[in-house]
Amino acid sequence: MIPLILTSSIVSALITYFSTPIIARYMKARGHIGIDVHKPEKNEVPTSCGLSIILGLTIGCLIVYMGGSNVLKIKVLTFLLPVIINAIIGFIDDLKVLSGRVKMLATVISIIPIIYFSLRFPKIIILGRPEIPILGRLRLTIIYWLLLPLAIAGPANAVNMLEVLNGVMPITCSIATLCLLVSAIMLQRLEGILLSAILLATLVAYLPYNKYPAKVFSGDVGSLSVGAAIGAIAVISRLEIIAMAALSPHIMNAFYVVAFVKGFKEHRKIPRPTRVLRDGTIIDSKDPKAPITLVRMIAGSEGAKEVDIVVSLTIMELISALVGIFLAFLMMISG
Repeated sequence: MIPLILTSSIVSALITYFSTPIIARYMKARGHIGIDVHKPEKNEVPTSCGLSIILGLTIGCLIVYMGGSNVLKIKVLTFLLPVIINAIIGFIDDLKVLSGRVKMLATVISIIPIIYFSLRFPKIIILGRPEIPILGRLRLTIIYWLLLPLAIAGPANAVNMLEVLNGVMPITCSIATLCLLVSAIMLQRLEGILLSAILLATLVAYLPYNKYPAKVFSGDVGSLSVGAAIGAIAVISRLEIIAMAALSPHIMNAFYVVAFVKGFKEHRKIPRPTRVLRDGTIIDSKDPKAPITLVRMIAGSEGAKEVDIVVSLTIMELISALVGIFLAFLMMISG
């Protein structure tokens, strides 16, 4: 399996790295751009370039599909379909803004392929049996199925909500994916190792273009699909509790926003929680109608530079990932 892991990951990384500038030039030529609102100059940046992540991820999965066993083929398809569905939803939202409720509902529906394959191959795609430290594998016949619709929609939208600064999405999601990769190795979950390695490779290859100062924006096509990929890996590899720990900054931020606005609303219709000073300092907007976010709390009334806020979010993500790995260790010794 090591040659398959290396081949799929390297090819995925190369495709993402070399396709990103091509997609960026195309988007810029079509006038598909976003405004970097956290820069005083309000730079215009080509958006929806997260398509390169999807391209690299898809090719990597196809390599695994062609070189893997029948069981692995089923797990790869179960993983890839929800990711592609979220990519389509995100791209539509990038082109024609969807309401917050419509986007949330659409991402919830993306769980259908996982449910289908679990019913078709119940011994391969196991649902309702999450594992937690000490207690081991649980049998949750009601609670799990009630929460299952959020297994993909939750991380997809949480990642999307936190992608507000240059580099935040690929950096934090790379760390969360690395946590899943290490945990999958510890717990000997082959599909988790393969899928996490491919996703991590694409994110690392994409980072040079999106890091500060960003040359490309991922768009919802990038953030929704990456969040969905993390959720799908967690469900298929039974690493749900570890993924929740690894994504806790994203979950925390999403909870603050949803609780404040009392539901799912399009972010373009919500007052901005921060404002940018002439020297590039990001500061609390002081708008009582603006939601509480992690970026707003980190910036505070004194303000902070964009890079410093990204560093703070990265540290939070690293701590969360270490917690996730510790949970995996407990699962390993108790199993």
